[in-house]
Parts: sequence; structure tokens; C-alpha cells
Amino acid sequence: MKIRPLLLGGLLALLSFIASPISAQQNGFVVKHVKQYWQDQNQQPWNDLSYKMAARIDPQYARELGTDEISTDDTTPVKYTTGWQFYTLQKDAKGTYADVDYLVYKDRNDPVIYQIELQKNGKAPPFVNGAVSKMPVSNDSAPPRPVTLNQANAIFWQDWLLMAGVLLLGAIIVYVLVFRWLFSGLLFRRQWAVSSAEHFTWSMSLLLLLAVAAAMSWFKLGPRLETYAIIAVMGGFWLLHAIVWMVSGKEA
Repeated sequence: MKIRPLLLGGLLALLSFIASPISAQQNGFVVKHVKQYWQDQNQQPWNDLSYKMAARIDPQYARELGTDEISTDDTTPVKYTTGWQFYTLQKDAKGTYADVDYLVYKDRNDPVIYQIELQKNGKAPPFVNGAVSKMPVSNDSAPPRPVTLNQANAIFWQDWLLMAGVLLLGAIIVYVLVFRWLFSGLLFRRQWAVSSAEHFTWSMSLLLLLAVAAAMSWFKLGPRLETYAIIAVMGGFWLLHAIVWMVSGKEA
């Protein structure tokens, strides 16, 4: 008598297991195009375009769904599995993004859970604050927020050359428009002593160069150690000159 309920229960479990993948495919999926933006830990657009965005069905969600593959019903279907597929990073006015074709349910608003990362040579930087890489996407979900990674942008040699060029251009402009004009004005119109005019002009020029270096490094690198180092070095030059001026005891 006990064998019959056991056989019936096993048969129902088997039918449920077999029907799960079929049911998942019968739900129907359509493509939802999304721009997924990425930024570094300083909220600056991710700058290394050699990384690729990786996306797949979240393995845990796939187990709950009862299948490791979903696809559209088109003649050339878009498929997602528990294996990674990759998207190239691009840049626009808003930042760094990947054009992603997610699959969502056609006739209902339940989310499909994906796992996303940035990958390069099989390695992925972690998300900030220990956030997990799960991304729920449904046919009525809002555009996703930028994903913040717990890693600062890389500084390439082109960045250093650009900053050096801007600083050199700033120095030339300061010399032509400020140094010569201010020095001659203090010396001949204000009748300052040569030493005082020279010290004051150098102090103002260094202060302007400090402002140029600070603005340039903050805009290009964001709030990071290298930015603070550049500001500290330029500020140190200005402060050292001011101390030498005060110690010299020269007056106008």
C-alpha cells in the first residue's frame, strides 16, 4: 500500500523536472537593448577600453528556472546561457558604456536575473562596497545606473603627456600675460624695488600655475592619490617661495 503513493510522488516529480525547461521556453523572451555604464571608484568614467563587459544568466537563477539557456523565437535567435558572453566598451558624452542586448519576458514584468562584470585576461575588478554583480532586468525596468567598481582608473602615458603639455602651456601663458606684465607694472608704475617686484610676481605666477595644475589633474584624474600629489608638489613650490620671500625681509 505504501509503494503506490511513493510511485505517484516520484512520477509527479519527474514530470515537473521535464516540464520546467519547456515551461521556461514557453514564457517567450524578447530583446531589450540597454546602455550599461561603468565608472571607477572615484565616479569617473572607466577609461580602459581594453576591458570587456561580460554578461550571463545568473547560475542560481538558472537553477530556479530549470534551464541554463533562454532564447528568442526568431529565425536567428538571441541566446543567453550560464556561460559568459562579451560586449565591447565604448565612450560617449555621458561616460563609458557597453551596448547590451538582454532578454526579458515578453508578456510579463518578472525580472530575468543576470550576472555582469568587467573582465580583462580572465580577471574582473570587484564592485564597490562589496556589491554583488547580479543585474535584474525586466521589460518595464528603468535604465540601469552606472556600475561603480572598487578600483581607480589606470593612468596611461598619454595622460601624463597631456597633463605635462597643459602645464607647459599654462606656464607660457602665465609668463607672457602675467609675469612680464605684472613685473614691469610694479617696477615702473608702482615704483617697487626690483627684489620686491620679482618676489611678488613669482609668487602670483606660481599660485596661478598651482591653480592650473589642480584643475587639470582633478578634471583628468579625479580625486585620487596622484591628484593630491601633484597639488601638494605645486603647492609646496609656492609655499617655499613665500617663506623665502618673508625670510628675506625685502619690502616694497
